[in-house]
Amino acid sequence: FTLLQLGIASANRILGIITAETDLDQNTAGHTATINGDIVFENVSFGYEDGLVLENVSFHVKSGDTVAIVGQTGSGKSTLTELINRTYDATEGRILIDGIDVREWNLTSLRSQISRIEQDVFLFSRNLAENIGFGVPDATQEQIEQAAREAQAHDFIMSFAEGYQTVVGERGVTLSGGQRQRIALARAFLSNPRILVLDDSTSAIDSATEDEIQKAIRRAQEGRTTLLITHRLSQIRWADHIIVLRQGRIVAQGKHEDLLQSSSSYRRIFARYETPNAPSLSNGSVTNSSRANLSQD
Repeated sequence: FTLLQLGIASANRILGIITAETDLDQNTAGHTATINGDIVFENVSFGYEDGLVLENVSFHVKSGDTVAIVGQTGSGKSTLTELINRTYDATEGRILIDGIDVREWNLTSLRSQISRIEQDVFLFSRNLAENIGFGVPDATQEQIEQAAREAQAHDFIMSFAEGYQTVVGERGVTLSGGQRQRIALARAFLSNPRILVLDDSTSAIDSATEDEIQKAIRRAQEGRTTLLITHRLSQIRWADHIIVLRQGRIVAQGKHEDLLQSSSSYRRIFARYETPNAPSLSNGSVTNSSRANLSQD
């Protein structure tokens, strides 16, 4: 009887999830097309029940550009990118992709062409090949291995006795943080998205590996729009456009060199490199203290 009561309670919770309905309109009859990657935010505001997270945000990302979004923790960086694939809908204003409001796109068509890699990577309790191929069920082994090579994951995968057939625990508990993030990068490369969102996706990767992955990302970003949320100054500097957020508002935007001249908020990020004993940015190296400096801006 006790087991029966536990089963009923568990079944009610499971059925509650299965039968839950969202208020988000999937717009199955909406616009369907190949995304070019031109993104426009027009006076966008968004908030939860406890207040606004983003307020009157406007900017334009040209197709194929790489845009770095920087700011202190809680400034709204991740939320901003989640409005693009309609994880949430804007409270005010509108977001256009290729000139069409995201709410007018067929939701499946929209999301299938946007790939998001976060710091907290979710892997399934399946083998590595299946985890990389998730979302591309007809991918060949050769395509999976090529994606892994581009993400600098092939070598460590082949170091396992079973290679690509190695089964990982749920959420990838048998892998290190850097290994999980490289698997997620390989998954994104394989799906070939038109818009790529990297949300602090190299935070668990050492500097040497990050240099190789940056080369892969630069190759992968060709022909697609990339939104980059990062605390690594070496990545911010090679972005085509930089957006500086503070408390949900854009306080500055432009190219790296221009922002150094015009934005005191942005200059504070690079303040330690202006001292005589500061390390050079020419080799792309970034210390933990410099990342902390960026987080506190």
